[in-house]
Amino acid sequence: MARSRHKGATPVDKAKFYIPYGPGHPVEDMIRTGSDWFYAWHSQNGFNLDRLAKVTGIAMGRINALSRGDVVRESEVSALAAAYGVQPSDIIASLPGPEHLVRGK
Repeated sequence: MARSRHKGATPVDKAKFYIPYGPGHPVEDMIRTGSDWFYAWHSQNGFNLDRLAKVTGIAMGRINALSRGDVVRESEVSALAAAYGVQPSDIIASLPGPEHLVRGK
């Protein structure tokens, strides 16, 4: 379980706040109004890029490439999903098309 920043505080279980991706999801709303998938997830979760790189294990150069619209690997989707507390299928569903996902890597 995550460590608390305040002595004696109970850690928040983020799983109870999980909302599957679909109509009405905040990320879906952002994408529908013009944001790209990476920016939408990134904004929703409030990580700065350095922290995102550290939490996911994805190199900073690769994070920057994703933010510029590069294709995403399946392993990166899994790492991002774990960091954001969502299912990999949620991130895959938010991609603009199947050509943006590289399977098997």
